[in-house]
Amino acid sequence: MSHRLRAEPLAPDDRRRAIVEAVIPLLVERGATVTTREMAEAAGIAEGTIYRVFPDKSALIHEAVRVSIDPGPVQKSLSEIYPDAPLETQLAEAARILLERFDIVITLLGVLRTLPHFGIEGKAPGPPAFVTVANGAINQSLARIFDRHQDQLRIDPARAASAFRGLLLANAHPTMELTERLTIDEIVSVLLTGIVTPSLEKVT
Repeated sequence: MSHRLRAEPLAPDDRRRAIVEAVIPLLVERGATVTTREMAEAAGIAEGTIYRVFPDKSALIHEAVRVSIDPGPVQKSLSEIYPDAPLETQLAEAARILLERFDIVITLLGVLRTLPHFGIEGKAPGPPAFVTVANGAINQSLARIFDRHQDQLRIDPARAASAFRGLLLANAHPTMELTERLTIDEIVSVLLTGIVTPSLEKVT
C-alpha cells in the first residue's frame, strides 16, 4: 500500500517571504483595494494563514513595500557598471537601472500612503525609516560612480548623485505626460552640459 508523501512545511521566514513575493504583483496592479482572500489565493494558501504570519493586512502591505524597496539589488547592478567607461556611458546605464524599478516603487509608495498608520509612530506623518535608508544607500552607490570622475565635476560626487537622481525622478513622475519625458540620453546630456547651447566664440 503506497502512502502519499506530504510536502515539508515552510520555515516561518520562508513562508513570510513567499507570501510577500506573491502579494507584490497584486499591490502593483490593484493597490490597497486587494483583499486578503485574493492575497491568499495568489500565495496558494488559506486566508487564515496570512493572519498567522502577519497581524493584519496593513502589516503585510508594509512588509511587501519594504521588500520591494530593498536597495540591495539596485546597488549590486550599479556596482557592476564598467568602471572604465566614459562618465556619460556609466550614467546612461545607471539611469536604465533606476528607471526599471521606478514605476513599481512609486506605485507601492502610493499604496503605503493609504494605510491608516502611514509614517513612524509617535512622529509627524511621513515615510517609514526603510524608505530613507534605501534612498541613502542608492545615492551612495551613485556617488561612487561620480567619484571616479571627480576631476570633471564642479560639485562633490554626493551632490552630483542627488542632482542626477532628482532629474530622473522628476522626469519619470506619473504626472508627466509621456510626450514630455526626456530620453535617457537627453537626461544625461542635460545633467552634464545643461540645456543652453554654448555661444559660438566670437571672432576678433
